[in-house]
Amino acid sequence: MTGLDSDEDTILSIACYITDSQLNLLEPDGFETIIHHDQAALDRMGAWCTTTHAASGLTAAALASTTTPAQAARDLLAYIQMHVRRPRSALLAGNTVHADKAFLRREPYAPVIQYLHHRILDVSAIKEAARRWSGDEVLEGSPRKQGLHDARADILESLEEARYYRRVIFGCADNALEYTAPQR
Repeated sequence: MTGLDSDEDTILSIACYITDSQLNLLEPDGFETIIHHDQAALDRMGAWCTTTHAASGLTAAALASTTTPAQAARDLLAYIQMHVRRPRSALLAGNTVHADKAFLRREPYAPVIQYLHHRILDVSAIKEAARRWSGDEVLEGSPRKQGLHDARADILESLEEARYYRRVIFGCADNALEYTAPQR
């Protein structure tokens, strides 16, 4: 995002991976798009976003992109619907996804949120529960994040973290965590 204010800031890039209930990827490549922003919009970003997005190449990619927010929203919804046939059954999941949901509630992304279940699975909330209610070894053993602030990398790291907490906190045995063909 160009910042964290969901009323004023905008989405720069979107990535999405769909898993089954056991956290197996339904499709290995996922969805990703970068949304066009003009220089004036990027100039309104705060210092953190300006520095971080310039270093990652996202600023240059957003300037070069021809994808509009409306196209991004349509493509994202089509990708979700391709893998999730039943509306309001898939959860928005990841780290601090309440922030993502706040941005996705706005047009032109609102149809995406309307298609998803009203509940979310926030991996950050699981981490905070572990911090308060588990032994230190649980957090010490959690996967380390690279902190790239890249949509695709952030999602894949959140998925690894969710798998870890699923195994360590909830006692679910690891399964073949790899690409699984969609069940239709």
